[in-house]
Amino acid sequence: MWTSDSKLNPSVYAMGLRVIMISCLLSLTACSSNPTSSKISAEHTELYEGQPILAYIAEQQSKTPEEAMQRARKAQSEQDFDRALYEYIRAYELNNQNTDALIQIANIHYTRKNYRIAYLAYQKALFIDQNLIAAHQGSGLILLRQKQHDLALEAFSKAVALEQKQRAAQATDQPTETTHSTLAIESYNGLGIIYDMKGKFDEARLNYQAALERRANDKIILNNLGYSYYLQSNWPQAEIYFTRALQVDSAYQPGWKNLGLVYARQEKYLQALEALEQAMDTPQAYNDIGYVCLLSKRYERAADFFQKAISANPQYYEIAYQNLLRVKRLLDSQLANKSN
Repeated sequence: MWTSDSKLNPSVYAMGLRVIMISCLLSLTACSSNPTSSKISAEHTELYEGQPILAYIAEQQSKTPEEAMQRARKAQSEQDFDRALYEYIRAYELNNQNTDALIQIANIHYTRKNYRIAYLAYQKALFIDQNLIAAHQGSGLILLRQKQHDLALEAFSKAVALEQKQRAAQATDQPTETTHSTLAIESYNGLGIIYDMKGKFDEARLNYQAALERRANDKIILNNLGYSYYLQSNWPQAEIYFTRALQVDSAYQPGWKNLGLVYARQEKYLQALEALEQAMDTPQAYNDIGYVCLLSKRYERAADFFQKAISANPQYYEIAYQNLLRVKRLLDSQLANKSN
């Protein structure tokens, strides 16, 4: 219900790219007398995945890293992400120390859910400069998705440590790179999620609170902090943070679902139904309330809500029927134990 590097699983490097004949196309194209300065080399096509690039390589190529970056940003602003990728890779080709280009390449692939290529680009950036918060954070997000929690924790911790070092340097007026206080938000949030999974709730909340200090009205972090309290059965505190998340965005469905569940835990069934119906249809809402009652061993209440789910949609809601059979067995067992 929420929302190191060298140790990565080898499958991450299995680059199953959909680039057809890129190397051949590149070898057939020459836009100036110096081939190495007029096109992306085959070495760097591992960073590309998108539409065939013949149209791009047939055009006048960027001559400098600055020109390529400018073209890339323009294409990105126009939502032309294939062209943006091509130009960012071109910028990296012209200057193989260009970490900004690598971060942008990684970010585009991450947005497209091309996580293997995104991770590769983040790692290339970190090979050049180990002090890149965005690269550590991006790597951590990918590792978290892959359920490599210890490696993700390591990556997020590095990002947080760098961010805190920069903040301390700024506070004492020491020279430092310009940074934004929100740069490591996802790392604090990621650490919170991992610590929650490990049952280290105090550490989780410290990280969520640190994230909120940097971005006070982030609905995702507010929701995750509420869920951390929910995991410890602290229903009132969970309700507070779910409500705050919905005050930020009244259409935020995870917030409504979690608020509905915490109402059901507190036996506020009408409020639970109203909240859940903001995120799902009525039969599913009845079923979810029934399931909370089942987990809380309120079997008669659970049976009532499962029956309501079935009545609301008898053909569709097979899961409610299975849950009803389960709770009836539990009730029968409970009665049998009492009679003995």
